[in-house]
Amino acid sequence: MRLLYITYKVDAHDSLVGHVVGWVSALASHLERIEVVCLAAGAAELPENVRVHSLGKERGGRRVTRWPRFFQTIWRLRDGVDAAFCQFSPQYVLAIAPLAKLRGWPIVFWYTHRHVGSPLRAATALVDSVVTASPESFRLSSAKLRVIGHGIDTEHFKPEPAARVSPPVVLAVGRRAPIKNYELLIDAVARLSESLGRSAFRVRIVGGDEGNAPSDYATQLQARIVRAGLEGIVELVGPIAYSQIVREFQRASVHVNLCPTGGMDKAVLEGMACGVPTLVRNQAFAALAMAASGLQLVRGEDAASLSEQLCIAISIPAEERALLGNDLRSGVERIYGLQQFALRLVEIVRAAA
Repeated sequence: MRLLYITYKVDAHDSLVGHVVGWVSALASHLERIEVVCLAAGAAELPENVRVHSLGKERGGRRVTRWPRFFQTIWRLRDGVDAAFCQFSPQYVLAIAPLAKLRGWPIVFWYTHRHVGSPLRAATALVDSVVTASPESFRLSSAKLRVIGHGIDTEHFKPEPAARVSPPVVLAVGRRAPIKNYELLIDAVARLSESLGRSAFRVRIVGGDEGNAPSDYATQLQARIVRAGLEGIVELVGPIAYSQIVREFQRASVHVNLCPTGGMDKAVLEGMACGVPTLVRNQAFAALAMAASGLQLVRGEDAASLSEQLCIAISIPAEERALLGNDLRSGVERIYGLQQFALRLVEIVRAAA
């Protein structure tokens, strides 16, 4: 099978979508050829049966010129494609659907977001299958929906106990946006510093300002850190390349994700693959938390409760931490490993064809 793969960006260093390179590579081992059409491209080592066609956003091309290039590229590839896979945006589905229907290509659409709008409804009506990470990741009711988990590259995300640093590091990975609830983390850390002392731990909030956050959101967070007297304890690190984020997980004593229930955040699974004890607020992880003792749901919505759980997490003895880490990693490898994910996705594409 020859697959047309439409996505936002192919760049192994991109902090948000660097994982796309791994997905494409894993799929390529099961397919004759993959033609990737993307808005932008960067550094990526890909198999020989993969070609990347960038619309030039990385060169600063204007948005008005991208859609003509998109249609020209798709038309040029029309005789070498058997199926289409659209990743992230319903707009890609709406753009490709007329030619796909004309050529008889099945369309499989990956979507993991709480937002439901008319473009998503239209795209769902047009595709053959929708794939998502968890039931909470796709909010429309559809017989076309297939839940296939995430594809985590456990060869890349793996434990390295020697990398852990002192004092312990509380890590939060994710774009800087209100939905990540960093305010609660900062308030909990303020309590923790009162009980343990300023030198007992450090906090690193890693992520950029992508998305629909207020333009001054990072400034608001920094002001909250200053008001709480946490300068020198809490650092807004900013974005880190996907290829380098594994080091952050390996150095951490605990990973915290305070997103509400919704899509299954892959950063949580990446941290688990690195063997890091993890606290989450998202009930989408409830079943996994029952199976992996190192993954815990946050008790309550208040800073006091979170502070208590953080205190316990950073105090876990080394031997117990190793056992918890092995348990966490095994859960990710068993359910969310990249190769199993690629097989599930290929089976769905073949079934649609």
